[in-house]
Amino acid sequence: RRLSPSPLPAVSRPSAAKARPEIMAPLTNDRPLRWGLIGTGRVAHDFAAAIYSAPNNEIAVIAGRSPSGAARMAATYGGRGTTREGAAAYEELAKADDVDVVYVATYQTHHTAHVLLCLRNGKHVVCEKPMCMNAAEARQCVAVARANKVLLMEGHWTHCWPAARAAAKLIREGKIGEVQSVTSDFSFPYPTDKSKPEFQNEMGGGATMLVGVYPLCMIMRHLGRPSNVKAVGVTERTSAQGSVDTAANVALEFPGGKVGVATYGWKGEGAQETVIVGDKGRIVLHNPAHAPIRLTVMVQAGERNKYNTETMDFPLPPHPKELPPIIHPHSEGFLHEVLAVEAALRGGKAECEAMPMDASVHLAETVDAIREQLGVDWKIDGAWMRLKARAPGAPVALAVGAAG
Repeated sequence: RRLSPSPLPAVSRPSAAKARPEIMAPLTNDRPLRWGLIGTGRVAHDFAAAIYSAPNNEIAVIAGRSPSGAARMAATYGGRGTTREGAAAYEELAKADDVDVVYVATYQTHHTAHVLLCLRNGKHVVCEKPMCMNAAEARQCVAVARANKVLLMEGHWTHCWPAARAAAKLIREGKIGEVQSVTSDFSFPYPTDKSKPEFQNEMGGGATMLVGVYPLCMIMRHLGRPSNVKAVGVTERTSAQGSVDTAANVALEFPGGKVGVATYGWKGEGAQETVIVGDKGRIVLHNPAHAPIRLTVMVQAGERNKYNTETMDFPLPPHPKELPPIIHPHSEGFLHEVLAVEAALRGGKAECEAMPMDASVHLAETVDAIREQLGVDWKIDGAWMRLKARAPGAPVALAVGAAG
């Protein structure tokens, strides 16, 4: 288990024109944006409610492991359920003529297969986070999306929320000066339960994949791609397949002497805040920072420890009374993600500014480095997958983890 800083592979960034190409004539406003859903679990229900709430958006097709489950969900949120079983149902949706964009909400171990299926059938895709199991898979998905000139977005919804957008606007306007560091926490008590997929190595479980990506993504949103990563944390061997991590602290180094610190896990009650520090002040996205509805900006007022302070509130969107209650707290905010995707597609864009494709690749690289240091391997990784996850010519350090 290697705990020294892990340099990330050097990857040449595509030009802005290549990263955000025009993909087609923009979708006009004379018809709804038609969604397909792969998956009928709890998160999919909350996302379906957001589509239902969004003007000029509608659900066309829902695919689940069983036709009955898909049909029940369609009866609540609209559209129709697929008629075939298992993987055949997902293919049925991917080939449907009345679907513009697909939301993938299956287990992360299946994300890549379902994303690629839809992309190769000409569908735009929004995939629930984490989009892929490792950086090699993320690069493959991005390459296929660009080759097929379709939108691909990893569902990191935080950047779509009005509070997060307001923070970004304040930074662009120079309100807190140049950003120097970002700290972000997503920690809460969640007892280990080996029967749950969150704690199963074979299901891609662990705190980094399920909660750590939120603070990591927020830090990278404001500081870019890290040059070095150092992680320490707690792992538990929960099955014969291998270990999962249940808590971690991650230090990130960025060019120009900037730093980020992500803390996350299921061991204790953390602040669940993001603090963005500039050379003139700071911005706090308050608990819950991954779904923020309040921010505070503090700007220096002429002397040390004196600030001009302003707090802004951003209420949650209303939830339709005729629908079942929201399952996960603050999931009304999925509406912000739906509207961001719609704006990109109606603008003819192949990427959503809230989560560009390169950002997903860089996040996956960072997660790979963290897993390597914590000793959490997936069976799918193997030596060859780790080699593919690195840029050509970059040094490769294979971790000795809990599973092969």
